[in-house]
Amino acid sequence: MQIFSGEAAAVDGCSRPALQPVATPDVQFSETAALPNHFDLTLSQPDAHTPQFAAFDRWLMLEAAGHGLSCGLIHDGNIAEVIERIAAGQMTVGYHLDYYALWHRPDDPYARLAQVIEDTGGRSVNSPARARAFTDKATAVITLRQHCLGVPGTVIFRPCASIRPLTLAERNRVGLTSPGSYAYLKPANGFAGQGVVRVAGTDEALSAALSAARRLEPDETFLLQREVTPPLLVCEDGIARPAYWRVLYQSGEVMPFWWAHQDQVGPAPSYRPLAPAELRRHRLEAVLAYVRELAELTGMEWFSTELCLGDGTDPSRHTVTTSEGRQRPVLAIDPVNDQCDVDVQSRWPGAAPDESVRRIAARFAERAWHLRQRALRPEMLTLYRIAA
Repeated sequence: MQIFSGEAAAVDGCSRPALQPVATPDVQFSETAALPNHFDLTLSQPDAHTPQFAAFDRWLMLEAAGHGLSCGLIHDGNIAEVIERIAAGQMTVGYHLDYYALWHRPDDPYARLAQVIEDTGGRSVNSPARARAFTDKATAVITLRQHCLGVPGTVIFRPCASIRPLTLAERNRVGLTSPGSYAYLKPANGFAGQGVVRVAGTDEALSAALSAARRLEPDETFLLQREVTPPLLVCEDGIARPAYWRVLYQSGEVMPFWWAHQDQVGPAPSYRPLAPAELRRHRLEAVLAYVRELAELTGMEWFSTELCLGDGTDPSRHTVTTSEGRQRPVLAIDPVNDQCDVDVQSRWPGAAPDESVRRIAARFAERAWHLRQRALRPEMLTLYRIAA
């Protein structure tokens, strides 16, 4: 990776900094002399050369340079020294985008990095405290349920709880009242589908699945959730798709996509933007309203959520009346993920469209620029507040 700075040059008719590589390659980046005393924008990920981050990293650096910002990549090879220097007051970071923190592990270096940046006056894209709270699925489900934001019926198993048969009320909640029914067992702090198991509804199957999960992660909380079958909705291209969406939220912008696992759609893309005409035809404004309320509740600037239309009676303040006149609740299957997919469709069909990822990179750089302007001219912020 290179760190970019620049001098003014005309770009697309505008005066922007020209791209000037001013740093040495990654192999020397961890040298004390090579580390600058400040970055306007940083990104953290374990490997400096991960293919699924390549396009996003490049666009982020280019956009940062276009705003005259210094941009750095923090990875396994330099994170220890970066943390040490920030904690010692020898280095500062203005705006930080984390891509690997395991918030539930107190010794995780990437979680510690985000925290020390905030402790020393920098800004993490998502507050570590809020990311820690809401990426825990058990906490998220309970909080959403308290605010009548729909989630599938759920039973929570804490590490201290014994493995036991479900009560009749719990079976009703997770839809395991009839032979041949299934539910999903998932770790509270899992991501990218890791550890999620579809489980038959017998006591024996549930006990075996939970026992196996606990052997792998004895200190983890697990959720058992009702299996939801969303209805099919016809899209503008004439294809009927399940009413299931992955929605990206970034600093007030809501980006909804029809979404399915890549193995379910074959060579077709996993992500397909939800068209305005489809939004109107199927009266899906409640889906966007759910996301905006989720953003307000969590206080997070950047996350993805997976939403669908329910097939049962799970309560939700956001509902959609389908063409057959049935009112269906909007449910969060995966409430909050703060490390959203930024791979690109041109590299792999299971990723988001390239133009969406590039726009996301541009908005991060723009946000970093605004934060730097506030830091350089705090009196302007005061004047703005008075005027407002």
